[in-house]
Amino acid sequence: MGNREGKMKPSAPSHIKRYCVKDNTDPWYLYLYKNFASKTSFVYKVKCTCNCERFVVYQDAHPSIFAECCNCGNMITVYDLKYYPAAIKLNKNFIISKVNERFVQVYVNYEYDDEFLYEDDVEFDANDITWGKVFIENNGELKKILDDETN
Repeated sequence: MGNREGKMKPSAPSHIKRYCVKDNTDPWYLYLYKNFASKTSFVYKVKCTCNCERFVVYQDAHPSIFAECCNCGNMITVYDLKYYPAAIKLNKNFIISKVNERFVQVYVNYEYDDEFLYEDDVEFDANDITWGKVFIENNGELKKILDDETN
């Protein structure tokens, strides 16, 4: 058996990993964690390297999601098929539009196939997600803005 313990370390794709935090003081994070986290599904709050947790969010129809930090202007790729080995990214330009006018908090859920846990010839790749979800908190409500299977 590959990983005899049947566990994997919490992971996120390399393009966003440094912005992914666990925030056990945030009720929305805890709600999402309770509903989506598992041994192959990881939930995070997005936090910029400047410590800001508020963003203007953009998306296109491909689907891609980007978050612009309201403090330093850093643009964070939250979800983009070009980074995921199992996905096919169309060679086409899509119009990017704002999801929100207000600064919002962003939460992500990345899911992985468990095949590598049980097969010796399958190696884990943090970019090889099978599903991605993105949520924003706006005016006290949680809104799902992405729910996409990558393969």
